[in-house]
Amino acid sequence: MMGTYKRLRMAAVVTAGFTLAAFNLAAPAAAGQTLTYSEYGTERGVQGIVLAKFADQLREATDGALNVRITYGAALIALRDVLRGVGDGVADMGTVVGVSTPAELFNFRVGDLPMGSSDPWVGMKVMQELAATNPTIKREFADQNVRLIANFTTTPVVLICTSPVTGLADLKGRKVRANPPHSLAFEAFGAIPVSVAFTDVYQSLDRGLIDCAQTYVNAIIPFRHFEVAKHVTILDFGQNLAFGVVMNERSFRRLPAERQAALLKAADALSTAGARLNIETIASARAELETSHGVTFHTLSPEDHARLLEAGKITVDAFLEKGDPAVLDQFKALQAKYQAELATEGYPWTRK
Repeated sequence: MMGTYKRLRMAAVVTAGFTLAAFNLAAPAAAGQTLTYSEYGTERGVQGIVLAKFADQLREATDGALNVRITYGAALIALRDVLRGVGDGVADMGTVVGVSTPAELFNFRVGDLPMGSSDPWVGMKVMQELAATNPTIKREFADQNVRLIANFTTTPVVLICTSPVTGLADLKGRKVRANPPHSLAFEAFGAIPVSVAFTDVYQSLDRGLIDCAQTYVNAIIPFRHFEVAKHVTILDFGQNLAFGVVMNERSFRRLPAERQAALLKAADALSTAGARLNIETIASARAELETSHGVTFHTLSPEDHARLLEAGKITVDAFLEKGDPAVLDQFKALQAKYQAELATEGYPWTRK
């Protein structure tokens, strides 16, 4: 059986390992330019595919005048340092995860609260508009000398564990790697929080340093977590949406206007493509995990799910201790706006 992501890569006609000619941004506008990009993940999976397509589309839209050289596996900048590294010009662009910068992007992390829609397109649109229009969040990025140009979605949060978690009682005493704010809710049921970078989840599960890790169905195959943990618990407990592409502000402003426009158009397409691919592949990813990799999926009872959602309110209170209430209000309003749009009009790629 051909793997889900192998099929996707063939369908997307993505060619890995391409070589781009590097030019300094100070070169004349007519010369070709290459933007450097720091990515913590691999070339496999949804994120790797849509990033490669982003680079291809930008090159095609500018007739080769603007290129992107992507460095994978956090080889250029460690994940926790991407925001600072891009702001300092170590790379022109990079994938930033809000949980790695809890102080600098505190209000942006409203997108990580376990509330609202679990739909990837809804989540992506909410965060796109929020980051583009909310003055508090815009200032957070500006203070770091970056701008958010695209937003990724994780798909719904799940737990992958070395032994079954079929109910909340099973969390008691388990060593769980989870992002705040979700970790606060898990702690309410006796889980022991362990701080582990997402890129270190595989070895931490393998060595017994953790029993469970917060993850996402579409991330399990590219990061090969199924090799060291065979149980996944569906939570229906929100997404991690403080997750996207930042660009050095100076690098952006030094681009000619037509290249800025092409870049922003390709970045918007990147956001939509990521949401669409996540939606279209989550079922096949689950099927592959079950049939080819021996992973068992578990679901909480309605009673336990209600208790988990109630515990999630702790995270909202924690956000409001330091966060801007107007950010939370706008986040909720945008959730309602785009959920209603989805209900009445469907996804953009299905509309006539």
